Amino acid sequence: MKHMNNRGFSLLEVLITVLLITIGLLGMLGMQGRAIQYSIDSVERTHAATLANELLEIIRATPGGILENNSPFLFNSLPASASGTCLEIDQDDLLEDQVGCWARKARNLLPGADTLGAHFRACISSTPGVCDPDGAALEVRLAWDASGEGCLDASADELGNTLCTFTFRTQI
Repeated sequence: MKHMNNRGFSLLEVLITVLLITIGLLGMLGMQGRAIQYSIDSVERTHAATLANELLEIIRATPGGILENNSPFLFNSLPASASGTCLEIDQDDLLEDQVGCWARKARNLLPGADTLGAHFRACISSTPGVCDPDGAALEVRLAWDASGEGCLDASADELGNTLCTFTFRTQI
């Protein structure tokens, strides 16, 4: 009897290899989609943090302006955008004009800011979430519509609700 030397792959081995490669590629594709969503969420949160910090600096530049009307609120909804170019600001309405320019930038950077304007707030606060004129902290809350599947909920570590909020609280 002659012994045959078989070299090469059988059809079954090739099909199993193709199946394993396909499963791996599908897994990588799913991870890529999730990574893109997390990146978008990160960019939106970075915009919100930058805008909150910018508003804080506007308020620090005019410290008496927020309490002039004996109300704890600088605003309780997204203010109207400035009507001018924001290149020249009238000294008489300095805080109002600067906040209007800030609001224009918020509308440009945060998706859906116009429709979620009621969720925006900047106020003097004594405890988190409570606005009162006797407080010593500034609380700024911004809101936007999540792009894609939703906001990253830190407690659940999953994408969920499409309403994203960012609250910034600091001493002034």
